[in-house]
Amino acid sequence: MRFPASIITFILGLLLAGIGVGLLTVWASDEVPTAQTQQVDEAPLTVISDDLIDEEAQREEFMISAEGEYTLALARTQDIEAWVGDAAHVTIGAVQEGQDDAEATIETQFVEGEATVPDPADSDLWVASETTEGDLRYGWSAPDDSGDWSLLMFRDGEQPAPSTVSVELEEESDHLVGTVLIVLGALLVLLGLFLFLRSRKSRDAKRGEKFDRREGKNRTAATTGIGSAPSAAASGTESSGTAQGIAGVALGAATVSTNDAAEDDSHTVEGDTDTAATGHDETGTLAASTEDEMTHQPHTTDADPTEVHPQVPTEEPRESSEDPDATGIIEPIDSDPADADTLHTEAPEAQNPEDGTDGTEGRTWRSRSVATAAALSLALSPAVLASDAEPTPGESEQTEDVEADEVEPDDDAGYSVLLESQLQGIIDDIAEHTTEADEAFDAELLAPRVSGNAETVRELTYRNHELDEDVMPDAIGTEILSAAVTSGSDFPRQAVVITQEAEAEIPQVLVIEQASPRENYELIQSVLMVPGTEFPAISAEDGGVESVDPTEEEAVFAANHAMERTAVFLNNSEYYFGNNVEDNAYIEDLQAYQDELRESAEDLEISYTRPLIGEGSTAMRLPDGSVLAVGSFDSTTQLRPEDGASINFSGVSAELAETESTTADADIINRESMILHIPAENDEKVVVLGVHDIVNEVNILD
Repeated sequence: MRFPASIITFILGLLLAGIGVGLLTVWASDEVPTAQTQQVDEAPLTVISDDLIDEEAQREEFMISAEGEYTLALARTQDIEAWVGDAAHVTIGAVQEGQDDAEATIETQFVEGEATVPDPADSDLWVASETTEGDLRYGWSAPDDSGDWSLLMFRDGEQPAPSTVSVELEEESDHLVGTVLIVLGALLVLLGLFLFLRSRKSRDAKRGEKFDRREGKNRTAATTGIGSAPSAAASGTESSGTAQGIAGVALGAATVSTNDAAEDDSHTVEGDTDTAATGHDETGTLAASTEDEMTHQPHTTDADPTEVHPQVPTEEPRESSEDPDATGIIEPIDSDPADADTLHTEAPEAQNPEDGTDGTEGRTWRSRSVATAAALSLALSPAVLASDAEPTPGESEQTEDVEADEVEPDDDAGYSVLLESQLQGIIDDIAEHTTEADEAFDAELLAPRVSGNAETVRELTYRNHELDEDVMPDAIGTEILSAAVTSGSDFPRQAVVITQEAEAEIPQVLVIEQASPRENYELIQSVLMVPGTEFPAISAEDGGVESVDPTEEEAVFAANHAMERTAVFLNNSEYYFGNNVEDNAYIEDLQAYQDELRESAEDLEISYTRPLIGEGSTAMRLPDGSVLAVGSFDSTTQLRPEDGASINFSGVSAELAETESTTADADIINRESMILHIPAENDEKVVVLGVHDIVNEVNILD
């Protein structure tokens, strides 16, 4: 019965599995349950938060229904909220599951505010933006795990933004039925295979038993003489006994070797001899031969004459060959106990202490159990993946802790407000605007990417170029070598960027600033680095950079204090603050020039003043506690001739003074920019990273 049952079970399993697969594929419902946003008032902006996304529910994309052209911008949630501000907007949040057979919806809310806003398309806050038209299936993909991310939809700031969004929901019921059928089908298939193997094993065992019984009968017949060809002349008990004796000696059958038996045999032989004498010579000869062989069989000298010695155990081999458990089992040849460890999870014992068996049978059945378990796990694995299987208790918590340790940002360090791609785009745009303005020597083309002291310096450069063609502005490099970007969400935001221009020999230091959310970053300082100086190797996305008050002592010195004292030291090499400033080529050359000028003009009194322009001062604290200080000066060189001495001007100074020589007092005013690196430890010195100056005006005092 096992064979028919195995076939029926196998077919039934395939049928159930096929139905399950059909429910999940061919017969699955074409209608996909969805959740949609609610109807709300129109607004120029629509904000979609990442609450709409649920990776565990495999909901990582959504459908936007719209007409006409619109733009999507991806940014951090805090940046989008900062840009939206008080404007009217629609917020789209998480999916709200339906209650009491109600349909699921998406949380939608209208927030009142300004009816129109400036066009947000070109904001530096957006990490990525895309302009599209009509319906769109949007796949959510956050750039990194730093902070929360949101999506902003808009048209031009005046027209209503799209606000109809839908997401597909999982249909667990159909999946559950199909999965259960696949699992049951797999189990029935395995059960059918098991029954089939058992039926084959039983049939092989029966065949082996019949074969062993047939072999046993043949041996019995050979031992007793049954089935042998009797002699035509042989008759009576004497001949029968002689034939049995011959068969016993020839086949090695059990022989009784007692003395009484030997005497009986001798009498029997004598009887046979007498019978042979009456006319059966052949039988008598055979009997004599047999008697000879039986009489001279070897015997042990110390054997008990009353003890029976079985020479060949004929019954026990037949029983072992008929053992059903041994039928069809391939035993290992010359197996080593160490091999069992490699084949089985638990090595069988070499010998059963209770029955003395060698454990072969137990090892074989353990192998089958392992194979059956492996086949079962393979059959169930697709069903487990398709279902919402829960992890082992404690496993999910441990995994979440490890992942949180890996991706959770340091609360103290924070994260940069700019990704490298954002910063690169900002620098490229600044370089494009400055290049266009430099080629035309038109300061109006610098807007809206250049302001502050950087704008003033370039305006002076363009003016001085008209006076002297050798005066040229320094091109803005676009290759970013290092950058320190603030991590706070407050405004204004700053960044110090070291760039390299393709044709320049030394890098330049750029300071950019974003004054408010709806304004873009602007270049406020630009100076060439002093040869031989080093800037901290900082990535644009490293956290821990913070804007600080220039008047507060955040490092060894306050930023403004360090710049003012360094400026005095530049004028006077004997000034005490020089002990706190690292020597470099710029300081050495400047002070050597000033000393040479004083020595060559003995009848000319020279003095310097460098008042710091407070509104252009910026300070940023780096992750190691040091501070970058950026400031501007109106450096004034006061020239006071004595005893009718004259002052000679050349180049731009002569054009601005409108004379090449004067005996009157004169002031030459330069616009200077300075960037310092102030250490956090007392055993380090202030480093002058960059200094730039340009002639602003020349005043002749009457």
